[in-house]
Amino acid sequence: MVSPLIPPFRYAIVENEVYRGAYPKNRNYRFLKRLKLKTILSLIPEQPVTELLEFCQNENIKSIHLQVNRAKDNVPLNYHKAVQTLQIIIDPSYLPIFIHCLDGANVTGLVVACLRKLQMWSIPSAMGEFLRYLRDGVISTEESEFVEKFSAEIEIPRKIPQWLWGGHVTFNKHPTLKLKFLDPNIVEPLETQKKKSDVEIDDNRKRAGTDLLGDLLESTNTVTEYEINEV
Repeated sequence: MVSPLIPPFRYAIVENEVYRGAYPKNRNYRFLKRLKLKTILSLIPEQPVTELLEFCQNENIKSIHLQVNRAKDNVPLNYHKAVQTLQIIIDPSYLPIFIHCLDGANVTGLVVACLRKLQMWSIPSAMGEFLRYLRDGVISTEESEFVEKFSAEIEIPRKIPQWLWGGHVTFNKHPTLKLKFLDPNIVEPLETQKKKSDVEIDDNRKRAGTDLLGDLLESTNTVTEYEINEV
């Protein structure tokens, strides 16, 4: 009998090839195997258990352990560890990746909230996502401040995933974070950015004009049909 596919507790897809959840158990390994992971990132106080390390070795998965405090502490993560984690997540050479803490809630949630900030999500949107995975449905003041005040420098690899800014940089300055580009050429010149912006504006105007014309034609046809029916 084939064993069932059981995802880790609080399993979810963060982005393409980026997955999150709680500490995987033996019953979750068959499910994780189907994700064809390159990396499992463990944000936990102690070293991963032997079973998980053996699973990674057998499946040729890189196991990375970043030691963090237990979730009972006010904020179980510090900014240095948050930056380390983000720089792994945004590096395509580590993807697909599964990120986990002990329960898949607070520590993992803080990391994902910081990732959303890097992606230029609004704070309310990032914290709203964080809230969905909390057992008691309450975000502490310390956790909110941790995300709001997160403003560290992050190294951006020479190649980035498609889900991060569309796979290319079309801005010169991040609104809240300091970025260090390993390849300065990844940042498009201002002239190119302006041309793309102008093209997008023209395309939007054309679409708006087409939609308006379609609405007018539909309105005219409706009136004509009404007049014919009246006659």
